Amino acid sequence: MRRCILILSLAIVVGVSTWVVGTLLTALIITPWHPDGDYSYWHVDYDGWLGMIRFWWHEPAYWLNVGVLVPMIVGSQVLFLLPIVPMRMSPGRPSSLTSSIFIAGFVAGILTLGLAMGMISLVQLIGGGLDSSSLSVFPYVGPYGAAFLDADAWESAEYLIPVSFLVVSWLLWCIPISRFLRRGQPLDRFGRLTGLLFAGTLLELLLLIPLEAMVRRRADCYCGTGSFQALVGAVLAAIWLLGPGIFLLLARRHPAWWKTHCQRCGYTRARGAASRCSECGWNWSE
Repeated sequence: MRRCILILSLAIVVGVSTWVVGTLLTALIITPWHPDGDYSYWHVDYDGWLGMIRFWWHEPAYWLNVGVLVPMIVGSQVLFLLPIVPMRMSPGRPSSLTSSIFIAGFVAGILTLGLAMGMISLVQLIGGGLDSSSLSVFPYVGPYGAAFLDADAWESAEYLIPVSFLVVSWLLWCIPISRFLRRGQPLDRFGRLTGLLFAGTLLELLLLIPLEAMVRRRADCYCGTGSFQALVGAVLAAIWLLGPGIFLLLARRHPAWWKTHCQRCGYTRARGAASRCSECGWNWSE
């Protein structure tokens, strides 16, 4: 019972953190970084940033998106971590890694798509064709919030190419991620995978931010550029990785449960037991 309360409390903390951090970062990337065009250095219009957040507070559409997107993000985080959560309904039965593989593959696909769209913006920036065409994967990101729920936007053909690329990348990434998670101890594998995804997200953000600054200086409307869409995807990935990162950090600092239970099936490990689980046969020394 105590463990259930702790896990539920952690889920609530992660949900609130996702809401707050997501709102701040979304407003930051939507707000014009140099609205007057008279500045010699890149900067963020903090007055507009805070003003946009105050506007959202009184906007029903913003709360609608919060009520849908935050549970979706937290729910996918729970599904990703479910195989290693220290709470099993039937100890001794190995947990399926399918949901974890598909969710991690989707995050990796988002990052891959962002890298590709950033490269497209770089080519357009060099060639001078930023406003000639647009590719978008997030239907609507604007002053009403990160509203990815605009169904009409998906009817446009400009979303078919990036969404198709995302699906292909998603499925391809599931193959190496599946092999990675099925080797070694689950807690260690999940921690390394989350760390790799987070490192890739940070690297992509470091590449995209200066590119987006240059694109915004030259594009008439930056919301439809590949670099902006890539930046939204990278920020979304960073927000999503916040939950698993917190959980795995706490798990490493307090490993008592994992030392007394099989990490694969949750069965209790007896003192002086062999190196393999008596229920599922998992090798604890791998």
